[in-house]
Amino acid sequence: MIDETDLIAARLVDAHRRHIRIEAVPDSGPADANQAYAVQRAVWRALAGAQRPSAWKIGAAAPDAEPFAAPVLPERLGYSPARLPARLFAGLAVEAEVALRFGRPLPARAEPYSRAEILAAVASAHVAMEIVDSRLADAKAAGPLWRLADNQVNGALVVGSAIPGWRALDWSAARNVRLEADGRQLDRGPGRPPLGELFLCLPWWIAHVGGICEGDIVTTGAWTGAHPVGPAGRLMVEIESLGAAVVELV
Repeated sequence: MIDETDLIAARLVDAHRRHIRIEAVPDSGPADANQAYAVQRAVWRALAGAQRPSAWKIGAAAPDAEPFAAPVLPERLGYSPARLPARLFAGLAVEAEVALRFGRPLPARAEPYSRAEILAAVASAHVAMEIVDSRLADAKAAGPLWRLADNQVNGALVVGSAIPGWRALDWSAARNVRLEADGRQLDRGPGRPPLGELFLCLPWWIAHVGGICEGDIVTTGAWTGAHPVGPAGRLMVEIESLGAAVVELV
């Protein structure tokens, strides 16, 4: 007999494979966060097999709220200037973010890693673009547990420019952010790291995923929110003095 977790996962896997959106309401979705993460894992196994996730998105609704995490599927990870199939996306929005790439592993352990230990393991920081897209017909109405099960509505992650001298930067300072679609400006104005602290969710995330490996990437949230994009072929995000990320949808 197929259990509820497998049924929810099967609907999302079908939506991924057929590039469709499904109708979903809170009562038909995961009962709690544990089940939503179980759905994430089931979807990953169906679409990516036995390989482990090497890229993640993380965040939290508030500094004192439980963080969330979601893996980025392999076909949805790109490096600027990236090319991704337009067929992957049903209706997308764009966020400017900063992603971190780890240069050495942090194995699972009972004691949470300290900020100093985590930053010492980071090899580089990058301007990144998250493409937000959902397999849900109405992700807002579906509710937070459906969104979490749907990989926190990740459409894709594009890792862009490495940021020179990132360790010495003031990560609480505002910086101008620019987002474009086919040269059309979507947003331009000051942005800040989400929650005012770029690294806040990292200890929780490392424990949540059971330790990380060399080369793993995590993106840390939007600096100016998500900006809807109509039909477009080229998307760009730029954070002033830090760098940019570009993707062609083909």
